[in-house]
Amino acid sequence: MARSGRSTSTRGRSTTSTSDPSMATDSSTGAGIAVAKITINDVEVEAEAGRRLVEVIKEQGIRITNLCYIDGLEPYAGCRTCIVDIAGARPTSLQLSCTAQVAEGMVVQTDTPDTKRARQGVMSLIMANHPDRCLTCHRRVHCQPGEICLRDDVVTHRCLTCSKNYRCELQTSTEMIDMGEFDEPWVGEERSYYETPPPEPDRANPYLEFDPQMCIICTRCVRACADIRHTGAITLAGKGPSTAIAFGTGGPVHDSDCDFCGACIDVCPTATLMEQPNKWVGLAEEWTNSACNSCAVGCTVSYGTSGGRPVIVRPDRLNQFSRDQICVRGRFHYDAVTDGQRLSRSLARRGERLLPVSFEEALGDAAAALETVRKANGAGAIAVLGSPLATNEEAYLLARLAREVIGTPHLDFSHGPTHRAVAGAFRAALGVDRLPASLTEIESADTVVVVASDLEESHNVASLRVKDAVVKRGAKLILVSPRWSELVPFATAWLQTAPGHEAAAVQSLAQGAAVNAAQFGAAVVAAGVAPAALATAIDAVRAARENAEQGLSIVFAPEAIGAEAAGETARACANLAIATRGDSAAGVLHYLPTDANVLGITDMGIAPGSGGKSFPEIIEAAKVGEIKALVIHADNPLLNAPGTADILAAFAAVDALIVIDSIRSTTAEHATVVLAEVPFFAKDGTITNADRRIIRQRPAATPQREAHDGLAVLTALTAALGGSAASGGGSTAADVMALAAASIDGYVTYPKIESGRTRALGAATAGRVQVQPIAAAPAAVDGLSLLTGRSLFTSWEGASIHSEEADKMHREEVVVLNPRDAEAAGVRAGDAVAITNGTHEVRITARLDDGVAAGSIYVPRYFDGGAIMQLLPLEGRGGMLVSVRVHALQPA
Repeated sequence: MARSGRSTSTRGRSTTSTSDPSMATDSSTGAGIAVAKITINDVEVEAEAGRRLVEVIKEQGIRITNLCYIDGLEPYAGCRTCIVDIAGARPTSLQLSCTAQVAEGMVVQTDTPDTKRARQGVMSLIMANHPDRCLTCHRRVHCQPGEICLRDDVVTHRCLTCSKNYRCELQTSTEMIDMGEFDEPWVGEERSYYETPPPEPDRANPYLEFDPQMCIICTRCVRACADIRHTGAITLAGKGPSTAIAFGTGGPVHDSDCDFCGACIDVCPTATLMEQPNKWVGLAEEWTNSACNSCAVGCTVSYGTSGGRPVIVRPDRLNQFSRDQICVRGRFHYDAVTDGQRLSRSLARRGERLLPVSFEEALGDAAAALETVRKANGAGAIAVLGSPLATNEEAYLLARLAREVIGTPHLDFSHGPTHRAVAGAFRAALGVDRLPASLTEIESADTVVVVASDLEESHNVASLRVKDAVVKRGAKLILVSPRWSELVPFATAWLQTAPGHEAAAVQSLAQGAAVNAAQFGAAVVAAGVAPAALATAIDAVRAARENAEQGLSIVFAPEAIGAEAAGETARACANLAIATRGDSAAGVLHYLPTDANVLGITDMGIAPGSGGKSFPEIIEAAKVGEIKALVIHADNPLLNAPGTADILAAFAAVDALIVIDSIRSTTAEHATVVLAEVPFFAKDGTITNADRRIIRQRPAATPQREAHDGLAVLTALTAALGGSAASGGGSTAADVMALAAASIDGYVTYPKIESGRTRALGAATAGRVQVQPIAAAPAAVDGLSLLTGRSLFTSWEGASIHSEEADKMHREEVVVLNPRDAEAAGVRAGDAVAITNGTHEVRITARLDDGVAAGSIYVPRYFDGGAIMQLLPLEGRGGMLVSVRVHALQPA
């Protein structure tokens, strides 16, 4: 008797029953979905009519070979290994399940003798140009390392010597269809695959290894790069027998447009594309689903672990926005700092040197130093700095340590002023700063406005979803940015503003889209914006306002440096949302904070208390002796904040600098005591991403030597300072979150958290909207305006320890100048140049690119361990724009 099952997955949409048994309701749209009853291997199944049959087969737990198919994309039908038997199909019952679509009454068999024989036949053709001796071996007990193949004496490469052995889809597929039983077509031939010299592998970059001899021309990588990532760095080259996969124009991978996201690696069924860092150690013993803390998208990832440490990373679909995609930072930066470069023991200053000591000794020194300052000068002489790279639970304990144990109101983090400027602007305009808009709405929008310096580099997967909206839905993209980014080719209009004029450009869009432009104040003009581009952009946002049924998303990603500019631009974005959606404005505005857990740590209380000082005020107070002790957790102000000279002066002036970190950062070098904690991927806890979704971070590594989890360090420091057990928060991350959930609106205990789905919105709702005034744009500076921002490839941890390999690609170790400015300064491409603000100087290599507007230059924020920060004033000092000059060190 046939059993009955139901396929509940309908391309990510859940279904519920309706009165019509042939229809189900899409819970997200309410649209009717036709459901068909089919039979697979004598089991009755219900699935969405029109779906690709191969997806439904796999969802039923039935193993089927499909070497060229990518779920969700149109079929390529190149490998033909997914053959099934469909009763009554024409011209033959043997059909490709990737091209066949679910239809009512379909009867499918996946394991008949004919289907097996057909799969074996096509598999033999695939393996004609792939090392195949292990794949076709009839032996049930396979060879061991070091043994010689007894079937072919010219074998040079086989599964036993392959880096992907036991994690190869082709290997699994041949075992599924018993290729060892198939008549080997090569028997009796004069030639062997192994007698043809293989093409050379490309190992010239630090992330991705490309070995063409392993390729079966399934083209998955080509389609993943073009159709999923919209990059197009990979193509088919040649024709006929010479057809091959190529990057760019056929040169090295690093010379193509590849951004090393690794999507091609995820879909490659062989060892053609491999992660270079873990090529030989990537066979995981177990997997741990965790979170990436490289940006505010908060992609969910799975760490493959072996020997108590991560050896490979894969995207995890728990985050509904990132789903199966991550970027180069999420995939590769977990090992940007080696185990040997991490702190495994705490450090204490002995004379002029930081020396390793036991954790107990370091903890005693830290507590004694803080207690000495508190007794002599009061709790107000101590300040505490948190980190947006920490977990919510760590932030909660740090806030309690500051307020309840130490008793100081001086609590902040280095990007705190920028976030509060943005949040304050949203509260004033919309009545709420916890925006209800969901990031998942971006890719389904009909009009998208992106206000960001370079979203591709700061929030890579968010940029990908914007591209999805443009490519898949034909959405109109309006981009407001002072410099070129990879979103420009996708944009309907690019408003390239002069530096500091982003708010004016967005305000002009609001005025152009509004029914009553006078409501939004006097007309503004954004310098640098082409009138034609502005007119096109206004037409697009006006159309979105006139048709409320059209999806609209306004995406704002401020730079970390420049709180005043961020606040002004946030007000303009809120005004644009009001102009297009009125009282529903909060529902179309998306805020992407400057770092991973900015929203979470702010919710947990990392902000100045009543009478407390902000980060720049803490630095100023430390310089003059008002603040005499600093506690810094998991942050590096010398890398994250402008005003290097002021920060160094503050460090030199304080009596005690207590650092809690997993690395010996440039800030830790100035510490009195460094308490060693584990890296983020070894922590247990949660983060709150830009979507206000709570994401579980589960530990994927065991602590090294005497390094401790951050919660344990903070609990121990609390106890050492005389704090109660309640202030310590409990022994586990779950205990701490239970305490936080009891007092912080929107948060719940661990059993109630659905990672990547539960949102920390709280009870607050948007109030009556209020248009905000926009300050006049800053005047042009005398000299060149300095732009800086987060870059894609440079590791935060690597830059924090001033590693020469922080940017392993060495792509971002340049200053970008407009050719007109370079000519005026006598600078040529590749010249070594000096950038100076009249007091400090940074030396760097020049790159000429008209993607940066004339009159401005761009330097990545993490270059040379944050060297550019010494040219920028401490937050709140000086105007929005910083003037610098550039000259060649060896003029032509």
